[in-house]
Amino acid sequence: MYSHILVPTDGTHLSSQTVSQAIDFARSVGARITFFYADIDASASLTEDGALIHLLDPALYQDDFGGRAREILSKAEVSARASEIDCQCVSRPSNRPHEAILAAATELGCDLIFMASHGPRSIGGLMLGSETLKVLAASRVPVLVSSVEKNDPNPDMTKVCAIIKDEHRAIAVVSYGMRMLAGTLREGEAADVTLLDSMLNYLGEFPAKLHHPKEDAYLFAALQRRTSALDPVIADLQRQHRESDGHLSSVREALGRYVSAPEEEANNLASVVDAFAQGQLKHIAVEEQEIIPGARTHLQQEDWKEISAAFGRNGDPRFNNGEREFYRRIYSRIANMHQSLKRMGAARQ
Repeated sequence: MYSHILVPTDGTHLSSQTVSQAIDFARSVGARITFFYADIDASASLTEDGALIHLLDPALYQDDFGGRAREILSKAEVSARASEIDCQCVSRPSNRPHEAILAAATELGCDLIFMASHGPRSIGGLMLGSETLKVLAASRVPVLVSSVEKNDPNPDMTKVCAIIKDEHRAIAVVSYGMRMLAGTLREGEAADVTLLDSMLNYLGEFPAKLHHPKEDAYLFAALQRRTSALDPVIADLQRQHRESDGHLSSVREALGRYVSAPEEEANNLASVVDAFAQGQLKHIAVEEQEIIPGARTHLQQEDWKEISAAFGRNGDPRFNNGEREFYRRIYSRIANMHQSLKRMGAARQ
């Protein structure tokens, strides 16, 4: 049927949903995936904020704009690898995304383009709005439009699930990165202490401040109002939330011992880091395999509307844009500090 699928992504909630759909589709037909990002050069136009940032602070530009491709693509890749789908990630600089998508499909020998559309009236996203129609009109290979945002019968559910999954993917990228670092330690290489410290800071703050409150106060609470079937699962997940600081402290202590005695403590640090990262990934897997499907089954439209409002711009003040942007930048730096996830499949074992 199809063997090589090109999946354009732009980091929006819609494209996060599309990544999940594409992975399910690739599994059903036995295809591999190339995730593609058209890297719009914000420094090329004097009318863009990026041009001024590039001029005044090149390092900040790299964090905010230059590293965007890796930030977005690593989340897609980690999802595919976790589902054991063969994949690669490609980005190309382009201010005309539809042309870049078509060129990539030809260059890479893809036999299907899998994408979604925001709909003709939408202004959301940098890439997947009117670009979808342009791709449809000019493509020489089949194009599968998986969904049209404006036709979604339950947009609040889609938004909430996309937010939760996107945050899971960010945590997973960092966790896989930690497993990669553990692997290098076992091979006798020195640990990148700065990178590991950044990862620990991120996993110590982002889940506790932004991610777990979304689940505990809203998603889990709504589920428990509708059904008791998931109560044991929720209780175990909430216990893990409470215990996460203690596990993180153990990793920090092991890192401190390693800094003082690298040769003697390398194997111990590798074991502690690997165990912590595996715990993070298993926690996410339970939520993806049990909580999200359970929520789709049991929650009503009014539940999703309430949760979506809390996650939105004017919702729960804990989830304000400043906090989100702060942690997005930290994640972006981490994703770009460990550029390759090529060993992620080995780390998963």
